[in-house]
Amino acid sequence: MKAKREALVSLFTAMREGKVDEDIIDLLLLINSIRGVYTTSSCSGRIGIIEEPALGAKPLSRWLIKEHHPIEFEEAKAALKNAEKGLIFLKSQPPIFHVIAEDLERAKKLHELGLASGFKYTTFKVISKRYLVEINATEYLTAPLGRDGKVLVSDDYLRFALEIGNSMLRRSKGRLPRLMENFKRLREELGEDELFYELAEEFGIESAV
Repeated sequence: MKAKREALVSLFTAMREGKVDEDIIDLLLLINSIRGVYTTSSCSGRIGIIEEPALGAKPLSRWLIKEHHPIEFEEAKAALKNAEKGLIFLKSQPPIFHVIAEDLERAKKLHELGLASGFKYTTFKVISKRYLVEINATEYLTAPLGRDGKVLVSDDYLRFALEIGNSMLRRSKGRLPRLMENFKRLREELGEDELFYELAEEFGIESAV
């Protein structure tokens, strides 16, 4: 109960500050309204261009552009002008949800739900006696574009890579309505959490689901 309260306070605070992806707000509220279930870090899917000092050096990476919707060729070209040092990649990543379940039974249901919704990389594991379910899809793209501020690909290649990356993002986001419906069914099965509604009222959060 304490862990979920902390997670909800964190979520509602982030919503107040405009730090939550708008196109998954209703889905996050739905998931968190289910008894014995709550979310941690989640993303609605994104595409962008990132500059990495070295392979795998994520903490020191810098996004030149990052959007939760498809990006245009002109946007990508403008962003590339700001490249300075390191490896340059175009990255497209699907929606991902980290969901905590209070017991193994709920974790199994969440795992089955993710797979049934088309998120084929859904997994779950035990962390500090908690069941963490990662609802994840397969549509990942990483395409190298250059190094140390120099773009090493043609405009035709960049257009092609953007076309593929944008298409993968649209495809993965297209599964969100199915995921929403499956979570609604799960809420009917497991019941609603009074703590969610108590804190939502306190923070002035209105849920449409």
